[in-house]
Amino acid sequence: MRILALITARVGSKRLPGKNIRPLGGKPLIVWSIDVAKDISEICDILVSTDDPTIAAVCKEAGAYVPWLRPAELATDTANSVDVALHALDWYEAEKGSVDGLLLLQPTSPFRTRATVQQGIELFGK
Repeated sequence: MRILALITARVGSKRLPGKNIRPLGGKPLIVWSIDVAKDISEICDILVSTDDPTIAAVCKEAGAYVPWLRPAELATDTANSVDVALHALDWYEAEKGSVDGLLLLQPTSPFRTRATVQQGIELFGK
C-alpha cells in the first residue's frame, strides 16, 4: 500500500502568527507531524503544502518533501482544505505515480502517536 502523508501549513495564522514553526517541546510545532510519519512503511512520502519559504525550509530540514510553494489562491482564509489536498494529490500522482490513500496530518495536532497513525492506516487498508 502507498499512502501519501500530507501536512498543510499556511503562513497566515491570525491568532498566533508563525504558529507552525514555533517551538514546542524543543522542536518546531510542524516537525511533530513530520516525525510521527517517518519510518511507517506504508507512507511513500511526507509532502508539505505551504505558501511560506521559512516553513518550507524547516520542513525540508526535518526530512519532509516540499517541492513547491502553494499557489496564493489556495493560501487564503477562505481556501478549502479539500482543494488544497486535491492540488497536492494531483501534483504528486502526476510526478511520482498513484497512491492508494492520502493521510492528512494537521500540524496543530502534535500529540498524535505513531501507533494511532498506523492503526488508521490499518483500518483504511481493510
